[in-house]
Amino acid sequence: MSTPPPEWVTPEQPAAGPQGWGPAPSASPWGPAPTGPAAGGPGAPGGRPGQTGQGWSTLGAGERPAHGSVLTRRGIVALKPLGFADFFDGAFRAIRHNPRVMIGLTALVLGVTNLLVALPATAALGSVGFGTDPDAEPTTAQLTGLFGGLLALVPATFLQSVAVVVLTGMLILSVTQSVVDRRTSLGELWARARGRVWPLIGWSVLQAVGLALLTAVALGPAVALFVVEELVGGAAALLVLGLLGLAVGTWLYVVLAFVPVLIVVERLGVVAAVRRSYALVRGAFWKVLGILLLTGLLTSIVSQTLATPFSLVGGVGLVALESRPVLAGIVYGASIVLGSTVGLVLAVPFLAAVVALLYVDRRIRLEGLDVALARVLQDEQA
Repeated sequence: MSTPPPEWVTPEQPAAGPQGWGPAPSASPWGPAPTGPAAGGPGAPGGRPGQTGQGWSTLGAGERPAHGSVLTRRGIVALKPLGFADFFDGAFRAIRHNPRVMIGLTALVLGVTNLLVALPATAALGSVGFGTDPDAEPTTAQLTGLFGGLLALVPATFLQSVAVVVLTGMLILSVTQSVVDRRTSLGELWARARGRVWPLIGWSVLQAVGLALLTAVALGPAVALFVVEELVGGAAALLVLGLLGLAVGTWLYVVLAFVPVLIVVERLGVVAAVRRSYALVRGAFWKVLGILLLTGLLTSIVSQTLATPFSLVGGVGLVALESRPVLAGIVYGASIVLGSTVGLVLAVPFLAAVVALLYVDRRIRLEGLDVALARVLQDEQA
């Protein structure tokens, strides 16, 4: 049986839970454990002798639960190795368990940041206009407005990416707390996440640089061959290097999937989080890949479904405002951005929840996290 890593228990906190999940129960910032009938103990409705909490078995003195023995659920998932359906069911439960954070905070952050992006985007679309003669040469004013709008997109997009990275970290923290039935407030989440903002931003920048380099290596030779009119060689290079780049990118995406979780939950630096993410994924690559792909497919379908009505409104606006191309461009751009925001309000927290639950599952299987958390919760209730 795998032994828990040293950072789980420190001399200062002999009964502490996993690092980043809070100190010892006696000084827990999560609040006091429920007592009486609300705790689900022997006096609770439907409670059974020998049980405390909502389905947590009582342990005798010096007794330790066996790995995977916690079969009942107190939080959003049972503290045991998770099955395939548990990830998606748990993700929906995480959203319902703390909707003020998972939905409310997501809507606020995405609404504000998408508005920052929408302003220059709609300005650029409005400057060009829709419904004008496609063969007509653009005027100097149109080109100036288009260039200014596109230039303003750069800082707006950067601010949005930073905000989404921090948002994801706070959502992950909320999910890990929901696993042990903690409903954490926005203030508490921000207090825990604000010290991890710079590592999260650093990881985001590193991802962007890595993606750019991988794209350049995969597509650069093919583009160069196309430029010198070596069409056959360019096509062959595009096929081979493109597939190779896709495979490498997919592998990196999976083995580094837990880096944001580790940065905020275990409070690791970027390099340490990269190494630990690889160690957690090792041996379960295809499982993590399959769940992430299915999650991406589901969130994409939901996002597109929610965004479609707004796209239709934008299309109707183009037709109705054909005689006023500037206004048509603004209406169309605004409808697209609003539809994207609505679609992502559910997709972003759902994806964050699935990744967090995958992390929990891997630690349960490799390090006995279920045993550690069950002990912490039972000590709280004692």
